[in-house]
Amino acid sequence: MSALPVHELDPDDPVQILRDLPARLHEQFLREYFGAAAAAARQVGGYRQLRETLRLWRLTAAAQSDPGYADRLRAVQEAVRTGSLDGSVPIQDAVPGWPRPR
Repeated sequence: MSALPVHELDPDDPVQILRDLPARLHEQFLREYFGAAAAAARQVGGYRQLRETLRLWRLTAAAQSDPGYADRLRAVQEAVRTGSLDGSVPIQDAVPGWPRPR
């Protein structure tokens, strides 16, 4: 058995988020990350805001790195613009555990 500590990967690691984000979003991420980090440093309760910022950016990075994301986003934006429900699914089918209507 090794005496070296085992480091678990943190899905909200800002270094990993930056690696996963497209370059066009790096500046915005860094601006928001440092803003949240500064707020967290100024107040005890700020840590939650920092974690939330990182979580949202991790999800953004995951979505943006999906090859079909841009096409799906355009399709949703067009559906919203025209009021179309084509291609939509009920939220109960999209979000596990979402309550079904009675």
